Amino acid sequence: MKFRMWFESRVSLVSEMHTQLLLEDEIELLHKYRVNLRKLYACSETYVKNINKHSSKKLSKLIKKLLKPTALLRDVDLFLIEIQTLKCSNVSKVKLDAIMKKKRENAFKILMQTLCSDEYKKSLKLLIMMTKETEFFVYETHKIDVHKIISEVEKSRYEELSCINMQTSFDSLHNLRKEFKKFRYALDIYEQCFSHNKDMNFDFVKLKRLQGFFGEIQDNFVRLELVKSVKEELDEAEYLEFHNNYELKLFTSKKALFKNFDIL
Repeated sequence: MKFRMWFESRVSLVSEMHTQLLLEDEIELLHKYRVNLRKLYACSETYVKNINKHSSKKLSKLIKKLLKPTALLRDVDLFLIEIQTLKCSNVSKVKLDAIMKKKRENAFKILMQTLCSDEYKKSLKLLIMMTKETEFFVYETHKIDVHKIISEVEKSRYEELSCINMQTSFDSLHNLRKEFKKFRYALDIYEQCFSHNKDMNFDFVKLKRLQGFFGEIQDNFVRLELVKSVKEELDEAEYLEFHNNYELKLFTSKKALFKNFDIL
């Protein structure tokens, strides 16, 4: 019953936030909207696929469809917040800020068009309708051993972590970061809905620290890509200034991850 209430409340929140997003341009609201969708996705990928793999695949695809259009605006918003802290000339920062604000205007316009579209609303309505069905398959968690599932996921994530090094590609690090994020959300779900079965003996502090290192790497990678995307709007010297700045930040953040491996 706890799980059903959790799932229904998450979907309800997504629906409410979608309505709010159509009325106001709020950075934190968009973030919360994305987090709720990610929690539902983690739930589908971790627990639900063990109930019905085929149906879970459809559910995950639906949630990803709702989530994907929100990514660019979120990335640009975070970049705009950081620009003023960069160790670059003020003239260059002012110019980059202006360019990114234009990019944000376009990203916001595209997102609003998507959120208002019949196709997007249809996908959201489908998700909501699923939760109202008495026989909705995700509620059949009594058929699976949730403790065994989350324990195996934990083991797999840390085995994958032990295999990476400074030569590991950024794509691979990003994929591992996403897997750890799903694992973290799955742990939260376990704590809220299933901990009466068997407690998880887990160090959340270390996991949060690890996610912080992964997050720094990904943030710098994304911002480097954003700089590359506006190369034609910058002078060569300005572009190199920002490009080299983020190349260095990216290398430093990657190095920090492996420097702290012994405490992870």
